Amino acid sequence: MIQHWPLVERAVAFAARRKAAVTLVGGALGAAIGIYSDEARAVIGWTWSHVIAGGTLVILAVTGIASLAWWARGLAERRREMRREVVKRFFDIHADDFEEDLPSDNAVIGRQLWYLERRTESSDLVVLLHGLGLDADDFRPFMNVARQHTAAITLFGHNAEEARDGRYRPIGIVAHTDLISGAINNLHRQYPYKRITLVGFSVGCDMLFRLAELWRDHPERQPKIKSVLLLDPNINHSTMVISGKVAHLNPDQPLAELKRIAQIPEELVEFQNFCEYLHKISGKDLGQVQRHAADLWDYWEPDGQYELFFQRVERIRSISDRTKVFFSIHFEHRFNNVVALARQRGIRQVFDLRRVDHFEFCQDTLLKREVGALIRGG
Repeated sequence: MIQHWPLVERAVAFAARRKAAVTLVGGALGAAIGIYSDEARAVIGWTWSHVIAGGTLVILAVTGIASLAWWARGLAERRREMRREVVKRFFDIHADDFEEDLPSDNAVIGRQLWYLERRTESSDLVVLLHGLGLDADDFRPFMNVARQHTAAITLFGHNAEEARDGRYRPIGIVAHTDLISGAINNLHRQYPYKRITLVGFSVGCDMLFRLAELWRDHPERQPKIKSVLLLDPNINHSTMVISGKVAHLNPDQPLAELKRIAQIPEELVEFQNFCEYLHKISGKDLGQVQRHAADLWDYWEPDGQYELFFQRVERIRSISDRTKVFFSIHFEHRFNNVVALARQRGIRQVFDLRRVDHFEFCQDTLLKREVGALIRGG
C-alpha cells in the first residue's frame, strides 16, 4: 500500500488547486441525483431489462437455429443411411435375356433373379459373385462398410427360399451365364455413368471366365468394365476338392453325402471351414448345387495342366482395364508354378498371394482394402 501514497498526494494537491470547480461539479451532480433519482433509476432499470431481454432473445435465436440445423443434418444423414441400406431386390427374367434358345429343362422365363444392393453416391459400382452353393449374403458385411455402390447377385435357384420351390429347378451353367450377363447389363443401364468393377470369389471366378467368353462371342452384350478381381479362382481339377465331391454327390441322399464330404479335411482349420461351408449349402437345393458343380468340373482340365487357366485369365484382361488375381494360403503350393508361367507370358504383376484362409476373402476388412486398392490402381 505504501507505493500508492504519491498518487493520493497528487490527487489531493489537484483538488486543492481547483477547489472551486470541484465543488461546483459535485454540487450539480448531487442536485441532479437528488431531483431525478427516480427517473434515473427507471432509465437504468429499463436499459438493463432490455439488454437482458435482448441477450436472451439472441441466445434463444442462436439456440433455435443451431437445433434446427442439427435436426436437419440428422434427418439428411438418416435419409442418406436409408438410401445406403443393403436392400434385397430382383430382376424379372425375360426371353430377351438370352441370345440362344434354352434347353427344355432350363425353365427360367418368368422367374426372378435376386440380388442385394447398397446404393451410394460413389462413381464406382462393384458387382460381386459368390462361391458354389453360397449366395449374396456372404458379401453383406463388406457391402455394409464399402464406400462404393455395391451389388451382389445370387445365382438362379441358390436362395434358401428357393430350395423347395418347384419353379426354381436346376439349370445349366450356360443359362446361369446368360442370366448374370443380363443382370450386369441391367445394372449398367440403371447407372450408366458408374464405372463397373467385377469381383468373383471361388466358383464366382468361374462365372467371370464364362462371362468373358460370352462377351467375346457377343461383344454387343458386353458392358464397359473398369476392373476385375478374382479371389481363389480354380486353376484345374487340383483346386476343385470340394467342387469335385459336390459334382458327384447324390442329391437324393443329402445327409449321407454331406457327411462323406465332411471327412475330407486333414487339419482342424480345414475341418472348421468345411463344416461352415456344408452348413451353408445344406439348406439349399443340392440338386441345383450339384448340377452347377458338375458343369464346372467338365469346364476344367485335369491336375497339372494350366493352359486353359491362362487363356481364361487373358480373356478376362481383354474385357477390363485392370485385373488382379489373389490366391489364399491353400493355393500356396501351386502359386510358384502359376507365377513362373505368368512371368513367361509377361503378366507376373497380375498374380499375388494373401496369407488368409479361403473363406476369409469374403471378410469385410479384406474386401474393403483390396477392392479399394484395385479401383485406385494400387
